[in-house]
Formats: sequence, structure tokens, C-alpha cells
Amino acid sequence: MNDLSNDLRTERETSACQLDVQFWYRRVFAFCHSRLISPIDAEDATQETFVRALGRIHELRVTAAMGGWLRQIAHNVCVDMIRRQKVRQTSPANLNEVAGDSTESISGRESREHLIQLVHALPESLREIVLLHYYDNMTYDQMAAWLNVARSTVNDRLSKARQLLKQQLTMEHAP
Repeated sequence: MNDLSNDLRTERETSACQLDVQFWYRRVFAFCHSRLISPIDAEDATQETFVRALGRIHELRVTAAMGGWLRQIAHNVCVDMIRRQKVRQTSPANLNEVAGDSTESISGRESREHLIQLVHALPESLREIVLLHYYDNMTYDQMAAWLNVARSTVNDRLSKARQLLKQQLTMEHAP
């Protein structure tokens, strides 16, 4: 029995060492951002997710389940923030100023900000796919593993999101 407890302790210590925040950060941020809209709230939720994860790393039994485990913690953090109404109802006024991109033209910045607003208006599942693909540069297989869905579901959601964005942009520019 002593060997079993040593094995469990070793597995837990290994799990704690394998919480690679740099690796998981962008995925957790994209997940939170898709639910909370405001990047500032998403940042807060992401940080809270890692604080909770580090405090509960001993509960993780299998390191291969890290993604799903972090995703569940992030989900709970987002729900808690929404319940406490600690989320902003809209995005900050000018996301481009936050990014510090002063070389882009005014019309380019306005177009980019408008596109960001359209992405935020997408349904949550589509918004998350767009953020994971374009913000985190995840492949279809990586997104499928992260979301625990089939690759075809990722393809369908990303196609639908692109189609909706294209429709919105086309309707706005129609004479």
C-alpha cells in the first residue's frame, strides 16, 4: 500500500510540474474571451483560472486531462464572474490603442475594430472557434482536442462563423 501512495504522490508532483502556463495561457484566454466579450474581463478570468488551477493541481490525476481540467476551471470562473456581474457589457472603446498600433490608418483601425465587434456578436461556440483559430493559431485538430469535439464540428463551426461574418460585412457594404 505504501508503494501505491508513493506512486500517487509522484504522479501529483509530476502534474504540478507540468502546468505549463505559457502553453495553456492563450487557449484559456480565448475560451474566457469567447464567454465574457471584454478582453479585460477575459484577462482577469484567465489569471483567476491559473490561480485556482495551481491551488488545486493535486486534484489532477492524469496529466493528459490537463486541457479539459483547465477548461472546466475557466468555465466555472467565467460563470462566477457573470453571476457576480463583474463583467463589462461592452468591449473597451478602442482596442487598437491598447495594442499600440499607431502605424495603421484610421480607416484600417476602424475596420479592424468593427470586425472585432462583429466577432464578439457571434454566438459563443462560433466566437470561441474564431478566437482559437485566429488569435491562438490553433489547428483544427488542436481545437477539436481542446473543445472535446470532432474535427468536422470544428470545421463546421469555423465555416459558419466565416459565413456569418461575410454576410454581415456584405450587407453593410451593399448599396
